[in-house]
Amino acid sequence: MSLFVMIGVMLLGGSFLVYMVGVRMDKNDQSNLFIMILLLAGTIFTSTIFADLGDKKKAIPWLLLPASHFEKFLVAWIYSFVVFIIIYTLSFYMVALFVLSIKPLEGPLPEMFDISHHHTLEMYMVYAFLHSVAIFGAIYFEKLHFIKTAFAFFISLGILILMNKMLLGIMLGRNVAASPPFGNLRFTENGHVNDIIISYKQHSININYLVMVLAVIFWVAAYFRLKEKQV
Repeated sequence: MSLFVMIGVMLLGGSFLVYMVGVRMDKNDQSNLFIMILLLAGTIFTSTIFADLGDKKKAIPWLLLPASHFEKFLVAWIYSFVVFIIIYTLSFYMVALFVLSIKPLEGPLPEMFDISHHHTLEMYMVYAFLHSVAIFGAIYFEKLHFIKTAFAFFISLGILILMNKMLLGIMLGRNVAASPPFGNLRFTENGHVNDIIISYKQHSININYLVMVLAVIFWVAAYFRLKEKQV
């Protein structure tokens, strides 16, 4: 049911963009849509993967299921991460090909974006991090998993950015602009704005390492939280 809903949304949205708005849906447009839908749909789906734990009538049979907590967690992880990515990717490609081919456009048919491009692969890593946060929230919270997890995530992100700004300000002795960890640094001195910019390659490496380490931490934390789960 969730798959059909997702495909329907992509069909309607893609058709609207191409034939109503007139977007040509080149490789960049396709890549941006692919990433946005992946992050949103994936986290929403993951937040429902342990929905039964929020209902006492359903949670008792689930917890008493003759399988170890690791097996239950692993099945949910594979289903919401590996299987979801594969099904979503195939569905997106089929919908994109259908939308671009049902009505002739001016000029040649836009090329499909390459899923092996480094930008797309980096977004898979970002999805891994968001998936780990969503699956932890799905286990930790009993009701309204997605809303509560998103609220906690953005509050924590805001606090982290504020702490990073304060720490950099203390280290440099200047008032610096707010920025996330491992990001660029901007401060004003003698009326001039100064930017300390990390190279794109180094920035990508730092972020990739960071999100994967955090993803593993949240996955492990989610597993141990599941082991402690009680009705």
